[in-house]
Amino acid sequence: MKRQFTEEEWRTISSMCNEWLQLDMFHRHWALKESFIKAIGVGIGFDLQRIEFNVSPVEMEVGKTYNETIMLLDGEEEKDWTFEETRLDGYHHVAVALGKPEGFEEKHAEVPCRDVTQTAFTMLDFDDLVASAVPLSPEDPACWDNFCSRQDSPKLQSSNSRKDC
Repeated sequence: MKRQFTEEEWRTISSMCNEWLQLDMFHRHWALKESFIKAIGVGIGFDLQRIEFNVSPVEMEVGKTYNETIMLLDGEEEKDWTFEETRLDGYHHVAVALGKPEGFEEKHAEVPCRDVTQTAFTMLDFDDLVASAVPLSPEDPACWDNFCSRQDSPKLQSSNSRKDC
């Protein structure tokens, strides 16, 4: 991933005091980069080293929206772009890039852009997601019991490992 992050971004990621917080900061930076390349409509072909995020604040509260993070493009601050960030829970970040593609396109003609519209998020739980779902096959309780009894099933990490240093 060193090809995808700038040296300063790596310094920020590695400055976190434990591996869980480093992983968390890695995911936050990745969400920001992904939001930008989706906003301009170019996808993964964009050289992610060209963009650098100076995240602020470093710690985010769950459910609160922040827009203080700054993006540099080719070393220059992009003042026409705002990044709204939300921490959904202890493990998931959302970042939305809000910008003015017209001015961006003129300044960086080699990067095609699409219109960016602001959309509000609605929090959905599992029941909301599966409310209209139709099973593809009949339920097999034995299969579920077998799955739950596996020794190699993933375990959630305790929230204590994510606490401040």
